[in-house]
Amino acid sequence: MFSPNQTKNLAVQALKDALARFAPSIDLDRNGYAISFHDNLLPAVLPEDFEADLRQGDGNELETKFRAAHSSSALGVNCFAPFRRHLSDLTLLGKRGFDSMGFEMKCPTGLRGRRAPNLDLLLQTGNEIIGIESKLTEYLTRHRSKFSSAYEAQIQDHRRKQGWFSEMLRLMDEPDAYDWLNAAQLIKHAFGLDYSFPGKPVTLLYLYWEPVEAEGHTVFAEHRREIDDFSKRISGSGPQFRAMSYPELWDSWRNPVQESLTDHLQNLSARYVICLQSRFLHG
Repeated sequence: MFSPNQTKNLAVQALKDALARFAPSIDLDRNGYAISFHDNLLPAVLPEDFEADLRQGDGNELETKFRAAHSSSALGVNCFAPFRRHLSDLTLLGKRGFDSMGFEMKCPTGLRGRRAPNLDLLLQTGNEIIGIESKLTEYLTRHRSKFSSAYEAQIQDHRRKQGWFSEMLRLMDEPDAYDWLNAAQLIKHAFGLDYSFPGKPVTLLYLYWEPVEAEGHTVFAEHRREIDDFSKRISGSGPQFRAMSYPELWDSWRNPVQESLTDHLQNLSARYVICLQSRFLHG
């Protein structure tokens, strides 16, 4: 049985190997970082689909983390950016007909002195909003929930009566309640979505990567158990919380098959559908 640290190291190396196989002409350093963010893009992804969004976000993402083979930001962009030119082809959570898409979107919480959280992706269809938090290998490192006292002191509107707020109070008393799920980040996103889109149906989707043989690594099962526990604790609150893995999302795009997505799904599979066990045995 692998330790969580071993599993993460395997995942990072496997993702690096997959990028090297997918684009052998690209130079990667020993940590799996490409020279340019352009090197980390799938063929169907164009800079004009996302670059301006990421440059207005916090953290200078394109020149730093995005260049990594294990970048969750790059995963989100590689998955969704091609739909920006073809929004009619996108199906998500059973919904179609999206009107707009944006990456690294700021959703202010309304708290004084607090930076607005950046959501990896924000979609709108009609009157409905879907915000996406994307994860690749980040959750394979233990998390401790942290909140500024401003959240409890300044949130005095309807959000204070929601399960999100109750869960925040619990985590302030029990910051180690979750090992793998970054629940604090999700709660802050929920506060931002609720404040930024008052009166609209809003969903926060937690979208996470898993390898082919996730069941062979304890940390993936523990992560899923924590998602289930978190979902139950904030059930009935707004925004609605949903969670699914990237492989589950891609399977939903295959059934029924959408011909326009065939090449894109093949490229996503080549880059991100990975068996860690074979990497450990033969790598």
